Amino acid sequence: MRKNEYSVPKAVYYQCIWLIKDMDRLRKLEAVSNYATRKDELVFFMDDDEVIRDPEVLEKAKWKLNCIRKALIRIPEEYRQTTLDCITYNIPYSDMAHENTWRKWRQILIWELAKNLFLI
Repeated sequence: MRKNEYSVPKAVYYQCIWLIKDMDRLRKLEAVSNYATRKDELVFFMDDDEVIRDPEVLEKAKWKLNCIRKALIRIPEEYRQTTLDCITYNIPYSDMAHENTWRKWRQILIWELAKNLFLI
């Protein structure tokens, strides 16, 4: 039984959290997809990470990023970056709002993302 309308099952919650934590890598994949290189050619970044240009992987990364971006639209602009930073880098919430406000927007972000990913 759900506690409120924005509750998701625990497994879905963790999938969404780890997808948000993976945003930096997904952004790199999105950037690679903008280059016209051969399929399966390795592309290196400044931090020596390598990415294989597999079209399926790149399209899936773009789709996941779009799902995250669509979910972020539901969050007021002043809460977006701090909410992402808290999830991605474990940075504490600012004193701009009460902790319950931050939790509410985090919960809505995760619920929207799960809905966009067709997990709920």
